[in-house]
Amino acid sequence: MLRRSVLVTALVLAGTVLAGCAATTDDRPVVEAYTETGDDAATRVRAATEHAATIGIDGVTLTEDGTGLDALPDGIDSLVRTATRGGAVPELLVSNYSESLGDFSPAIGTALLGDAATRTEIAHELAALAAAHHLDGVQIDLESLRGRDRAGLVAFAAALETAVHDELGDDAPVSMAVMASTSASGFRDTGYDLRALGEHVDRFVLMTYDEHGPWSEPGTIGALPWAQRVVEAAEHEGVSADRIDLGIAGYGYVWGGDERSADVGQVSPARARDLAGAAARWSDHSGEWSAVLDDGRQLHWSDARSYRARVALARTLGLHGVAYWSLGTQALPA
Repeated sequence: MLRRSVLVTALVLAGTVLAGCAATTDDRPVVEAYTETGDDAATRVRAATEHAATIGIDGVTLTEDGTGLDALPDGIDSLVRTATRGGAVPELLVSNYSESLGDFSPAIGTALLGDAATRTEIAHELAALAAAHHLDGVQIDLESLRGRDRAGLVAFAAALETAVHDELGDDAPVSMAVMASTSASGFRDTGYDLRALGEHVDRFVLMTYDEHGPWSEPGTIGALPWAQRVVEAAEHEGVSADRIDLGIAGYGYVWGGDERSADVGQVSPARARDLAGAAARWSDHSGEWSAVLDDGRQLHWSDARSYRARVALARTLGLHGVAYWSLGTQALPA
């Protein structure tokens, strides 16, 4: 009997070839597509609703002291209307992203999660905000947390579940984006008690991207075998496959070169392809593209072909669906 990882790899490759046919079957994974506000965002959302069941709107951030919510970005209401008219469920993301850091803030997360009164207040404010702007659910996107935050995160999820059901109805979903890990200790160290969270969270989005990035050596954005190990680790922690969405990147990274260049850090798949030219190489193993340029720069990126390979993986693993980040860098592939 083949080991599961070998069998899944074979099935993913077959599924990629047959993706055009499989997309019409009833076992296709459910799609969530993420968007940020900005120019042409409504146009991108309108196109995405042809394939996406949920539009995750990014979103509202915690204040720098972690005790309140910043104002919603302009344009949220337009995106909600566009998603709803297209038949998709609009979902509000709440995060601990810090503009001053330019990254997710552990301190903001701890300030929220470490105080019971703050957790309850923020949960009610989020639910009321979602109701006022006609969103159908809320997704917790608290990242770069620490092990000390585990109990607080579970308590916050419970408070949010109660508040969302009170404001939006008993069927209104609470979901959670989860930083990827391939081990139980990895999840715990980044603040997730998945088994306990499962009592209050309907669906978990595993962020199976950023396996490598500007903070690391050059490498895959989210290779297929690595993504599968993340899923298996989450299942081992008590999350059933039918409650997992596989995260899919719609972008790439550039390593090396002049830091003053516009082509440093994250790039869209189209820009990565333009930069790579004839140097672009596809890997069936990772399900991604890579290139080494004449000036020494290295690229790895995930595109529409990568998307289809991951949809096939999600189907093979029996997952609830996939979650695509983001419409701002590439349209949702068919």
